[in-house]
Amino acid sequence: MKKIFRSAVTAIGIAAMLALGAVAIFAQDPCTDAEGISKLDGQIRELLPKKDKQSRKAAIDAGKQFLEKFGGCDGTKDFSDYLRVTVPKLETIYNAMVDKEYWDAVLAKFNDGLAKKNWDNVYSAGKELIAKKPDEYRAAELVLGSVGLDELTYNKNSKWNDDTIYYAKMALADLEGGKKFTTFSVPPFVYKDKDDAIGWMNYTIGYILSVGKKDPKEGVKYLYNATQVNSTTKTNPVVYATIGEYYYEPAKKLYDELGVMIAAQSDSDTPEVKQQKVDAIKAKLAIFNGTAERALDAYSRAYSLAPDTPAGKPYREGLLTTLTNLYKVRNNGKADGLDQWITTATAKPMPDPTTAITPVNDPDPTTTTTSTSTTTAPPATPAVTTPAKPAPATKPTTVVKPQSAVTSASKSQGTSASSSKVVAKKKGTNN
Repeated sequence: MKKIFRSAVTAIGIAAMLALGAVAIFAQDPCTDAEGISKLDGQIRELLPKKDKQSRKAAIDAGKQFLEKFGGCDGTKDFSDYLRVTVPKLETIYNAMVDKEYWDAVLAKFNDGLAKKNWDNVYSAGKELIAKKPDEYRAAELVLGSVGLDELTYNKNSKWNDDTIYYAKMALADLEGGKKFTTFSVPPFVYKDKDDAIGWMNYTIGYILSVGKKDPKEGVKYLYNATQVNSTTKTNPVVYATIGEYYYEPAKKLYDELGVMIAAQSDSDTPEVKQQKVDAIKAKLAIFNGTAERALDAYSRAYSLAPDTPAGKPYREGLLTTLTNLYKVRNNGKADGLDQWITTATAKPMPDPTTAITPVNDPDPTTTTTSTSTTTAPPATPAVTTPAKPAPATKPTTVVKPQSAVTSASKSQGTSASSSKVVAKKKGTNN
């Protein structure tokens, strides 16, 4: 029985070896496939001169197929050696064509979005340009760092506030860090030079933080920076008016507190308590005076820079109303001397709003003269009346606009990815 079993196993083994041998015998040697070699060779030679993307891809695929099937044949050696060098070159060319086609589409989306004010497309394409090709398209940072200012100012649209602040800060860091920008003007956002762009990025951040995000304490730092650089923002009255508004709420709060403190005085207080209350009122009043003068300083600069034209009249008059109200509150209802105050204030460097307010104490009329002697009267209780809210500065309408110059242009399409830039045709400057 064992012998029969072993014979059966042996027979199966022999049959298997014979089957494998038959496959080897009947499998065709690819090098003998003259028709296949000739057909694929001809296909490749027909495709090689063609420059379009589809032909390039077909030539690459056919070349790889030829090398895989016939690359080891003696009869195809010369052509195979040629393909081993040529196919990688074709792949490089093809990949560049694909890359160019992709980035041309991104750039077209960006420029078309600018032309049509489709900010969704501008941000979508711009973010990709900046992330993937920052050195080539760094100017797009200025675009994405500008959109929100115009939208907030004219359309009361805060949708782009966060994105605008993010890219304005990015642009500011790159500008101040000396990174190369191919241009500072991408219409409709036109900045005449590096310093001008720095000023506007500071102003944009400061204005959106102060007005759009209700964070004037953070925003005023950037607004002040916008006044310290050689930019058109240095002479933009809205920058200074916004800084003036920064001081208003603290001034109002101080006045409210003064009103409460004055009302708390009583004839029944002991002399010591009376003096303590008077000293506290005077200290609070000194801080108010300093705060009001900071506001007056900023509004004075805004008023001095506001255009004295028919179109700018409402804005200028609004500033003057604000100045007059503040000045009268600061000076016990007197408006005399306002013009001189404005002239004197604007001739000096602007106080840095991030520094502490300096208390301003007015002299007390404490001395009286008699025929025999000069005596000093006790400190008088400050006559402080809670003022009406100063009229806010009216936002500019036509002439003074807190935004980039509004022009329009878009980059022509069809250039190669290696040479295309975010190009601007300069048609104006911020003013």
